[in-house]
This record gives sequence, C-alpha cells and structure tokens, in this order.
Amino acid sequence: MTSPQILVHHSDLEIDQELKQAASGLTRIRPIFHFSSELRTTISAANDFQPAVVMLEIGDDFETLRSLVEETIAAVPEAAIVGVYDANRLAGAQTESTTLMRALRLGVEDFVRRPVASSDLTQVLERWIAPRRKQRPTRIGQLVAFISNKGGVGKSTAAINVAVELATRESGRVCLIDASLQMGVCATQLDLKPEATIVDAWQQRERLDERLLSELMTVHDSGLHLLAAPANAIDAADIDDAFLSRILLLARRSFDHVIIDTFPLFDRTVMAILDLCDQAVVVVENVVPTLQTVRGFFDLLDEVDFPEERQRVLLNRYSTRAGGPSAQEVARYLGRSPDYVVPYDRKVVLAANTGKPFIMNQMRWNKSSQAIRAVADDVAAGVQASPVEVAEGKALPPKRLAIETEPEQSSQVGRAVSAGELSAEVVKHHE
Repeated sequence: MTSPQILVHHSDLEIDQELKQAASGLTRIRPIFHFSSELRTTISAANDFQPAVVMLEIGDDFETLRSLVEETIAAVPEAAIVGVYDANRLAGAQTESTTLMRALRLGVEDFVRRPVASSDLTQVLERWIAPRRKQRPTRIGQLVAFISNKGGVGKSTAAINVAVELATRESGRVCLIDASLQMGVCATQLDLKPEATIVDAWQQRERLDERLLSELMTVHDSGLHLLAAPANAIDAADIDDAFLSRILLLARRSFDHVIIDTFPLFDRTVMAILDLCDQAVVVVENVVPTLQTVRGFFDLLDEVDFPEERQRVLLNRYSTRAGGPSAQEVARYLGRSPDYVVPYDRKVVLAANTGKPFIMNQMRWNKSSQAIRAVADDVAAGVQASPVEVAEGKALPPKRLAIETEPEQSSQVGRAVSAGELSAEVVKHHE
C-alpha cells in the first residue's frame, strides 16, 4: 500500500470530510492529507511536504485559482494539479463544461466531482501518484514590505533607497512595487514617468504572466524595475487584494528582491501583502504621537498573527535636537529595540524632492547611507536561502541590534512605558 502526500486547498470545510470519507474506502492507497484555506500556508505546505497531488477547490474565483496553479508549479513542479468542484454550486451561467475548460487552460490537469466518491478518488490518485520528472526551481525571491499606520514618517523614501541600493548591487534582479494605490510617490521620487502602471496589469490580467509583468515596469538608472502606482485613486478602485497577491507572486519568480511600498492604512491590501511577505519593515519616527500610534500597530500585527521574527523596526529621521525621545527611550516605550536607525539628514529630504535617491550619491561614511545599506544587507542575505526556508521565514537573518545601551539601561529596554511617562522622560532628559 502506498501513502502519497496530498495537499488540499479549499474554502468549503465539507471537502475535508468528503475526501477523508472517500479515502477510507480505498484498498491500495492510503493518502496523507494536508488541508489549507490560506494562500500563503498552501504555498508553504507545498514546499514543506512536496505532495504528489495538489487538489484545488474550483468555484468562481479564477484569479485565485490561477495564482494557486502558478505557485504550485513553481514550488513543486512534479505534483499533479487536480480540481475539486461541485457542479450544483457553479455561479451564474457558468456551465460545468466551460468551468472545466477554463480550469484546464490555467493548468489544472484532472478533476474530481463532488460529492467525492471512493472510486473517483482512486482513479485520480492512481493516474498521478507516480512522480513526474521536472526540474525544481532553485530559489524564489524575497518579498519585503515597508509598512506604517502613520503617514509622513519617510516610509516610501526608505523603501526606495533600499531598493536602489540592492539594484546597484544586482542590476535587473530587483523590483519595487508601489502598492500605495491611493497616493503612490515612488515614480516621483525616482524622477520617472512610467508609461504603464499597476492599472495596466489589472486591465491585462487575463494574460498576465512574469514576462508581461516585467514589460509593464519602468527601469531606473540604477537597474531597479518599478511597477508604478496608479496616477490617481479612482484608477485603482477595481484593484483588489487578490490581484495584488498575484502580482507579488509573479514578481518573486522573476526577481531576487521584491520591495513593496504600502499605503499608511491597515486595510485588506496591506493584509494581503503581510500574508505573503517574508519580512515587514515597520517605519517609525521619534515623535511621541507617532510612537503612540505605532505601539498600537504592533498590537494589531500580533492580533493578525504576523510573527515578530518577521518584523523589523526602522527608526527614521532620528534626531533629539527638537526634544524628541532618545533611541533608548523609544526602545523602552515600544518594548523592542529598533533594528535600524536612520539619522535625520536634510540631504535625504532634498534628494526626495529632486527625484535622486540619496543612496546613489552619498559617501560610504554617511550615517544615513550606512543605515540603508544595513537594511539592504539583511534583505540580500535572505535570498541565499532555499524556497522552503523562505516560505517558513527562516531565511531572515538574526535581528540586528542598532541601539547600544549602557549596562544599567539594557535591563530596562523592553519595559513598555506610557506616553505620559515617555513625555516626562523626554522633558527630564533635555532639562
């Protein structure tokens, strides 16, 4: 008796029981099922278990089905892709034959009709459990998002300069996706006038693949590829989180590093990005109201189960001249030490206004440049890992302690303090 690994992606939990019941009647095959309902966990499971068969529920969401098929082929190309569908639940005028033909065009190779019968399951598994010979991809790119729930903290500037720094090291292997759909500024800060934006990708979504996505990007002098945000928020109205997920999945198969700039609002789009990204850089400033907001943001990340080991904290535009909290005070208030500190530098602001990333013109000893290069170093380190390590988040380097504290202070770093205490400490510190 053989025991093939079977990965099942579904939204209808009844499929679990149907497959288990059907499998109980099998005599020559004893399948080991792994069930998933989230895109990221399905991809991770495909890498982890290397299933012989991947079963995908077929409904009316063919965009998600396309992404699942493409990611399955990329993660475990020897697996058979089997569609599971209920002919009585097809939406609207969608007939069974047109549904199957459409799924076949996307790469589904076989089908099981619901309710699942033991005989049908046996036939499908016997056709596909023998491994097929295909070459497995050696690696997939890193997805790194720059996020914040507070605007005006320099998040886009940081994302752009990290992306440019990476591109100067590996020209043509880095892309920047401006997912700030309502008010993207990446093209402006790079002094680019894109002929195409993410809206063009949406309009051509039926034939969108890695090659077309690359063609829709604008290339910067550094070698960075930019997928620009829409020209205005109205143009972005139809773009949803599922499509953005597909963009990210395509991009990471074409580029070693995919840097994502986001809108400063925790919405479905940002949630979709967090579901897929290997690392999120949370950008903050040492301004008390901003720190209050960001501390609540960390709580929100915990609530949505985005693990701390995939988070990095970038303390941006750092300065205590105007009475701002020290780095140690920030660490105490947030309950964690910033991983990177980018000091305030008027040249950074000037560069953003002129469309010339400051990282391209600064000397090696410039502290702002050094901090950006530290972020780029950590991102670059992650891409050397295997696809399984990337999917599990193991590709990330150990957290970099950017704040040096005195021995008597170090025990206090991590003790959260209230905003009132923080303000009092700031006043006391500068008296």
